[in-house]
Amino acid sequence: MMARARVYGSEAIPLKRMDFGEADRIITVLTPGYGKLRCIAKGVRRSTSRMAGHLELFAHVHLMLARGRELDVVTQASTVAPFRELREDLLRSAHAYHLAELVDGFLQDRDENRAVFSLLEQALAALAEGTTSPELVARHFEVQLLGAVGFRPELVACLGCSEAIAPGPNGYSASLGGVLCPACAPREESARPILTDTLKLLRLLQRTPSVADLRLTVVPATLRDVERLLRAHLELVLERRLKAVEFVRHVSETLAGYGA
Repeated sequence: MMARARVYGSEAIPLKRMDFGEADRIITVLTPGYGKLRCIAKGVRRSTSRMAGHLELFAHVHLMLARGRELDVVTQASTVAPFRELREDLLRSAHAYHLAELVDGFLQDRDENRAVFSLLEQALAALAEGTTSPELVARHFEVQLLGAVGFRPELVACLGCSEAIAPGPNGYSASLGGVLCPACAPREESARPILTDTLKLLRLLQRTPSVADLRLTVVPATLRDVERLLRAHLELVLERRLKAVEFVRHVSETLAGYGA
């Protein structure tokens, strides 16, 4: 068996970071080929560090890493796409924290998932570009992420009787993972009513692979309904509350209060 190379390179997106020691930083990154990694950037907090500007959260970067006993060591870093506009806008930045929390929660260390890396890169690019609303970018990411990690919601056929779902008083069960028709929904304790417009938007998000192809304006009430439904689904699968959701809500309410 051929030994693994001690030094290797990879694209990466920093998801979170933690100061370590006097000048080091432990960074959790998502890579396309090696999955989620925890690595250490030595001396990066010093003002003389050449890597510091290339290890910003949510940027698309290229790293050279040396394999370590516990943590791989970042030896070089360069920026592929900085997504600077994202970090300069509080609301877009809050949504980026939410996306990063989801990726960190759903993926195990070194669990390769190229689809999730591509999905996250496209979502961050859309947040930075600002053409699509941050809320819609986040909802698209959530629906697509559930599919990429094996929890794709059933939105077309009833989970109870397999009949096609038509407009009407349908139900949605997060624990079962999808929709129920008017006949089956009352018999399922976990089912909650789902509005027709909510279901339509969920279906659109699911059948649109690229967030760049979303060119629509959504009624705020429908977006909020989709957010509540998906949050319940995500938290049930992860078996914990999502922390960044409250941060997003706080930022949104604060900006609304200032008339932003």
